[in-house]
Amino acid sequence: VAVSGAAVSGLALAPLLPPALDSYGWRGALLLLAAVSLHLVAAAALLRPPPRTPPEPPEPSGTLLRLLRHGPFLRYAAAFALLDLGYYVPFVHGA
Repeated sequence: VAVSGAAVSGLALAPLLPPALDSYGWRGALLLLAAVSLHLVAAAALLRPPPRTPPEPPEPSGTLLRLLRHGPFLRYAAAFALLDLGYYVPFVHGA
């Protein structure tokens, strides 16, 4: 389901990108695509299920460092970074 969303957005963005390139240039078009991606991240954060247990007290700082050392998270983040690189670059440079 998540991967099919990328294909649907590709179909929607393909006809909208040439006018964006004509109006804003390649830098503006990339900023526009980045803004769309940022809004999608915020919308995806709202899709989390509500917690079933009372929230635990916050852990001490260093949680981000622990996450950046977690192998599965790094592979997941690298895969999506490469996916985004290969996804947006052909649309922008193809025109």
